[in-house]
Amino acid sequence: MLRIAIVTLLLPCLLSIPPAYAASNPARATPRAATANETATWQMPKVSYPAHNPYSEAKEELGRKLFYDPRLSGNPARTCAACHHPGLGWADGMPRVLGNQQGLGRHTPTLINIAYDKAYFWDGRASSLEDAISQDLLSPGMANDETASSIVARISSIAAYREEFATAFASDDVTFKRIAAALATFLRSIVSSSTPFDRWLQGNATAIPASAKRGFDLFTGKARCVRCHTPPAFTDSSFHNTGINTVDPGHYEISGKEKDRNAFKTPGLRDVALTAPYMHNGSKSTLAEVIDFYNRGGDALDGGNELHPLNLSDSEKADLLAFLNSLSGEATETLIPALPLALAP
Repeated sequence: MLRIAIVTLLLPCLLSIPPAYAASNPARATPRAATANETATWQMPKVSYPAHNPYSEAKEELGRKLFYDPRLSGNPARTCAACHHPGLGWADGMPRVLGNQQGLGRHTPTLINIAYDKAYFWDGRASSLEDAISQDLLSPGMANDETASSIVARISSIAAYREEFATAFASDDVTFKRIAAALATFLRSIVSSSTPFDRWLQGNATAIPASAKRGFDLFTGKARCVRCHTPPAFTDSSFHNTGINTVDPGHYEISGKEKDRNAFKTPGLRDVALTAPYMHNGSKSTLAEVIDFYNRGGDALDGGNELHPLNLSDSEKADLLAFLNSLSGEATETLIPALPLALAP
């Protein structure tokens, strides 16, 4: 009930965008530039950094190198980029994570806009990005018998890295906490680019087609997508049971509350066209499949989920798809750094 009440209070604010922008109604006014408050509701704010891990360029560049360095892992064939490839929407394009020579149970989430998240992993088992990175580096599914000490030993054995840690942290002491901090600083730089939707919001009436404008009306209205996919990142950072998998306990494993059984984190929708497949188990290959899934109210025959049929027509589903595609920009160019050499002492 509390969740429903909060959504009800939020919707008037979320729909404060100028009526001219939902241009599916030809009687509406000529598009104009949005006010600052209207634009701020829907557009991404500047990335903020936690007080315990403030930004520095040196720390970001150190994190970038660690992200691409196989020596961070006990498996020389693996890097962070192996699962979070910039050319695959900062994910891996596969339905399930390919861990340490085994398929894991969940889909690799994208790193795009991870700086804005409030909970991490599909089940929310980490509350900070630094904690999420620490858990991932030590995950049994990602490495055999890996420890914080073994990771630190490999990185600290490289003199050039010790120099870079000294620049980033004012000390050449390589620690597991500092490794996680540097990686988190780099990951916070991975943000979505400007999208056709953003340009439309700013007053460019031709930035998106008429079908996407109708899709925006559906997204914020009949299809009820905005109730969970709230702007500006298009996620409520909460957990919901859509009935797509009744085996994986989801957030219940973390909270211990029955209401969270089979509930998973709401993914953000910016750059969503770049991050297929979809859902926590990667079971939907296309956005069209995702829309069909929600339109029929999910797949749980006993109704054991939060969904209800939307009864969208084929043309409405096409309009909604057009709007979702308008939330994606061009894939940003990414510089692969030169890694420090491991020279003999």
